Amino acid sequence: MKIHCSNYYHWLWGNNNLRPDRPNYLINLEYGVSIQFAEDAQYADWEEFYASAADIQFLTGERPDQEQVEILMIEAWNFLCLEERLLEELEEEETED
Repeated sequence: MKIHCSNYYHWLWGNNNLRPDRPNYLINLEYGVSIQFAEDAQYADWEEFYASAADIQFLTGERPDQEQVEILMIEAWNFLCLEERLLEELEEEETED
């Protein structure tokens, strides 16, 4: 099954390897938000993912209301889930070849 992820093109996953604590970030280019995670981990479920968000920064300097923050966190979770599925599909295709 082919996954269509065009709704998530503005999301990026990144690592800051220059810092001693090597944090991970989810970055949303559309809304200008950076979500820092406390540690490099695989998230088993939504609660674990949500709890691991250490810091949420908005590049505009203005934080939207809590409802918009929740929507962004849900979108971030969905992005990671879709990316994981896509990587699994690519891995399966490679093993079939």
